[in-house]
Amino acid sequence: MKPMGDQPLDIPSNWELIDPELLTGTLLVIGAPNVGKTTFARHLYQRLCQTWDRVAFLDGDPGQSILSPPTMMTLALGERGEDAFPPQGQFWRSFVGAVSPRGHMLPMVVGAARLLRAASDAGTQVIVYDTSGLIDAAQGGMYLKLAKIDMIRPTVVFAIQYDLELKSLLEPLRRRRTVEVIQLRPSTGAKQRSFLTRQGHRAAQFARYFSGAHLLTVNWVRLAVFPAPSFVVNRLVALEDESGFALGLGIVQRIDRQFRQVVLYTPVTSLDRVDAIRMGDVVLDPQTFRDEPINARGFHHRS
Repeated sequence: MKPMGDQPLDIPSNWELIDPELLTGTLLVIGAPNVGKTTFARHLYQRLCQTWDRVAFLDGDPGQSILSPPTMMTLALGERGEDAFPPQGQFWRSFVGAVSPRGHMLPMVVGAARLLRAASDAGTQVIVYDTSGLIDAAQGGMYLKLAKIDMIRPTVVFAIQYDLELKSLLEPLRRRRTVEVIQLRPSTGAKQRSFLTRQGHRAAQFARYFSGAHLLTVNWVRLAVFPAPSFVVNRLVALEDESGFALGLGIVQRIDRQFRQVVLYTPVTSLDRVDAIRMGDVVLDPQTFRDEPINARGFHHRS
C-alpha cells in the first residue's frame, strides 16, 4: 500500500523566503497541534525536491499521520525530479503501537532512528521530519523533542509557535553550534481540531488502510512476539520484518490458545517476510475503526 496524502496547502508568504539550496541533512519541524506544522513540512519537502535529487519525508505523528494508518511513523522517498505529495518512491514504516507519544516515547525514538538510518542507506540528501504536536513538558513532550534532537543531530530545527510555548526548548538550542533554529509564525489557515475531529481522521485512515483486508491465521509460536503473546479480540498488532520495519497492521479477530493460533484481519497477504508480531496498546473496532486504549474497557494482558 502506498503512503496516504491530503489536500492543497495554504502557504504564508514568509515561508517562501526559505532558500532550499542552503538546506541539507535532517530538518526537524516542531510545534504544538494546529499551528500548520504538517502544512509547512509538506511545502518545504516539495520545494526541496526542486533543488535536490534525493529528498525524504518522515511522518512522525502516530495519531494524525498522513502517510500511513495511525500508530505508525513512515519514511517515504521522493523519486528523482518529482515533487508530488505523497512521495512516490520507496517507503518504510515503524510501529509505535499507540496514537499518542505519551507512554510510548521509546518506540518513537527507536523508530525515528531506524527510519533515518534507512534514509541514509538509500543515499538521501535531505530529510524533512514532521514531528508530533506533543510539546507539553509536564507530559514529557519537551524531553521527547530534546531526546530526538540529541539522537538525530538535525542541521535545522524549524519551530512554529503562536507565542512562547517553545521558549524553554529553543533558548538552549540557539546556543548550540551544530544546529540552526528558524522560528516561524503559524499558518493563517491553521484550524483548531477537536478531539472528535482527530478521532474521525484516525478512523478514516484506518478504514482506508483495512479496505482490502482479509483473514490471516498465524501460529504465534513460530514467530517472535513482543512483548508477549497478550492477544485480546480487536487488539491492534503489527507484523514486522527481520529489520524491525512494519509490513502491515492486523486486528485480532479470534484466538485459539490451545493451538497457539490467532486470526488477524489484515491486508498482509503472506507470512513469508514476517519475522515478529508486535503488540499495540489500542483496540480497534473493525466496523467503525474507532480506536481506544487497550485498558479503556478493562482489558487485561493474557498469554
